[in-house]
Amino acid sequence: MSHTPQKQYYPTPATYYYPARANQAYVQPSAALTTGVFGMVVGGTAAMAVNLHRMQDNKMTLGHAMTDSLAKGAAVGVATAAGVAAARAVGSSGLTCLVVLLATATGVGYVINTVGKPTEKTSRSIKSEKQEKGE
Repeated sequence: MSHTPQKQYYPTPATYYYPARANQAYVQPSAALTTGVFGMVVGGTAAMAVNLHRMQDNKMTLGHAMTDSLAKGAAVGVATAAGVAAARAVGSSGLTCLVVLLATATGVGYVINTVGKPTEKTSRSIKSEKQEKGE
């Protein structure tokens, strides 16, 4: 008597289909935060390198150099984080993301650098007031 093996049938595994995200224009806070910290370190060290030359020329003290470097590093970090967040929100091709990142970071950096500085009209009025007082 020969024994023929019977075919064994196994149930097919269930297949799950997950819907694709229609729009991935969301920002991961960790990505913006990480690049912001990296930008702060790079910007701060670059500013400190410049300030060290100013210290050697006796144009700046160590305390002022450190404060200036920290402030510039923080500004670069904020600009970098904003640029990366905007580029990730756009979420299209590499060149478009690069352009958005550069434009946003430049704009944020410009705004940060102009805060607290007098405008040309204000500086002219300050100069005219000083001339009137004889200073």
